[in-house]
Amino acid sequence: MKRKNILESRRALKRLCFLFGLLMIAVFLASMVYFRYKIRESAELVDSLEYNTYDKYYVIIADDKKNSFWQSVHEGAAKEASGSGAFVEMFGENLSVDYSKEDLMKIAVDAKVDGIIVEADESAKMQECIRQAKEAGIPVVTALSDNPESLRQSYVGVNNYNLGREYGNQICQIAKEKGQGAYRVLVLLDADKEGSSQNIVISAIQEMIQSGDVSGTVSLETAQIESGSMFAAEESIRDIFMQSEQLPDIIVCLNEQNTTCVYQTVVDYNKVGQVEIVGYYESPTILSAIKKDIIHATISIDAKQMGTYCVEALNEYIENGRVSDYYDVDASLINAETLAASGEGGADEENK
Repeated sequence: MKRKNILESRRALKRLCFLFGLLMIAVFLASMVYFRYKIRESAELVDSLEYNTYDKYYVIIADDKKNSFWQSVHEGAAKEASGSGAFVEMFGENLSVDYSKEDLMKIAVDAKVDGIIVEADESAKMQECIRQAKEAGIPVVTALSDNPESLRQSYVGVNNYNLGREYGNQICQIAKEKGQGAYRVLVLLDADKEGSSQNIVISAIQEMIQSGDVSGTVSLETAQIESGSMFAAEESIRDIFMQSEQLPDIIVCLNEQNTTCVYQTVVDYNKVGQVEIVGYYESPTILSAIKKDIIHATISIDAKQMGTYCVEALNEYIENGRVSDYYDVDASLINAETLAASGEGGADEENK
């Protein structure tokens, strides 16, 4: 009886193993059919894709590639390029390593791009990078800030003298609105930008103050702000608020990053109404701060127009071998009155 039970158990085990084997074969065959189907489907999808081809490849190289100003420059450049068979990339935006502008210039030259748009400075390193690009047959257009002694083909930007006069005009208006008194004005300069461009802005501000009947009440000072990152700028600006025995009455910012940092610091230190801010550009945060009467006014630069002009300059040089030395980008003043008149404004990013 026991022997019979053992034989039956063995037969049952063999049947089970046989059925399991059949199941595995069925699963294997089903998998093969499924994967063949997916491969065929993928091949058909690839065949159906349309690839865009471009005649020219341009790159944009800037200090802060992710801020709204340079994103708008890229948008304007890409739109203009799409109609001329060119592709424009914000160079280095998706790299894991944060390369300097000079390093990105060298990479672009090695990659044999067709044109370079760069936020230049007046350093010898930048001048050398532009020379290397020129020798490699790659035209360079400087944008927003220039290196006039270099071999660049064209400069696309704002007139620094007119920019300084507008800042000076706003300083005079604020001083007159506040009435009699002594007013300390602090202009935040970019520590990474050498040369004359910022000096032209300062000279124009001083000229407007002297001609605006407030020269006896307004004193002008400058401070160098590290611009390598938002964190570095925030630290430099917070040091001004923490270490100064007397805060400036008016702070003038020459870039978007400093404008945003000053606005946030004024709010954090509860100095709204005590420190007037004259800013730069028109990000949603800046526009919202103007509507809340935290920022007095800002100078708006048409970033999309800048991108358009940069691509136009590269295309013209490649096609004709020559191009205009300077493209003047539109700039305008934005304050509470202009926002109310236009019905436009920005959502405060802090409330998003």
